[in-house]
Amino acid sequence: MFFFVALLSTLLPTRIPASQKIAFTVEVQNIRQLAGSVHIGVFKPCKDFPGSCTPTENQVVSANQKNIRVTFMVEPGDYAVAVFHDVNANGKLDKKAFGIPKEPYGFSNNFKPLFSGPSFADCRVNIGDTGKQISINLL
Repeated sequence: MFFFVALLSTLLPTRIPASQKIAFTVEVQNIRQLAGSVHIGVFKPCKDFPGSCTPTENQVVSANQKNIRVTFMVEPGDYAVAVFHDVNANGKLDKKAFGIPKEPYGFSNNFKPLFSGPSFADCRVNIGDTGKQISINLL
């Protein structure tokens, strides 16, 4: 009987528990000025992405290379990423008239907003049980 149960358990598919964290790597490309810092925010589904949403995970990295790579440990699920290059190191994304960013920025799926910011659905990335790596090109 024990042998049968052991054999059966090896044949059944295994899933990673939802509480286990998975590697989610974000590579930020096209850093044009090697100054200031790059702010990377990882968001769970929210209505007003990225506006009034709070990132689940975030990191601030020195902009000392043309490309940087950051790994977050997250639970499997849907996420969106927003990035900006704080060139003048004042801790915020500087904007022009009508809220248009003055500093480089980017979103997961390399979504390029035209007349308004993106929705969560525009930038949604599914992180499965094996993790994920994405690249974001700064605009």
